[in-house]
Amino acid sequence: MKRVLAGACWSLLPALVMAQSLGDVAKKERERRRDQGVSVRSFTDEDVSTFGESLRDDSPGPAVEVPAADSTAFPAAGPTTLAPSFSLEDRGGRRVSLSDFRDRVVLLDFWATWCAPCRASMPKVEKLHQRFRARGLQVIGVNMEGRSDDVLEYIDDGGYSFLFLFDGGNWRSNIGRAYGVTSIPRSYLIDRHGQIIYAGHPESLSEALVEASLE
Repeated sequence: MKRVLAGACWSLLPALVMAQSLGDVAKKERERRRDQGVSVRSFTDEDVSTFGESLRDDSPGPAVEVPAADSTAFPAAGPTTLAPSFSLEDRGGRRVSLSDFRDRVVLLDFWATWCAPCRASMPKVEKLHQRFRARGLQVIGVNMEGRSDDVLEYIDDGGYSFLFLFDGGNWRSNIGRAYGVTSIPRSYLIDRHGQIIYAGHPESLSEALVEASLE
């Protein structure tokens, strides 16, 4: 009996070590976000299960929402709204404005590296970029945490090839407030006349709508 119990303990040891290791990683990540002033949202088992469903249908996927303490009175931009103008720096420090893409269809995708749903949806944004860029779609990833080596490394490691612009402040970023962003990831499709024709989760943006906007 003692041998059986000893064997069971040894078989459970790797799992216990792994659990402790993952716990340490999660603790360090929470401390890093707290030190940087980033609000942390805890994901539940329901979040994980519904996220799997969101990738299989056209329903909105999960998103990280702005905490009540960081909420603002800025109105949320929506369809038929004139897109607010902006001027942000790209990864090389060059200023880029929305007006630079006049007469083009623009897809803005708001995101941050600390947002797990953002990381999950970015391959969809890259897919739209690859499919429609030759037809005039300008995809812009708007990072809300600010340009840093870690952020640039994440972009490079993911192989993302669309344009990235950077603002700071996370939920207090100027462009985020201008567009009324209260959850991320959040995408805005802007037609050739500067009108927002889609505002929502990138997973819910249909390729048919993008294609129609380019015709």
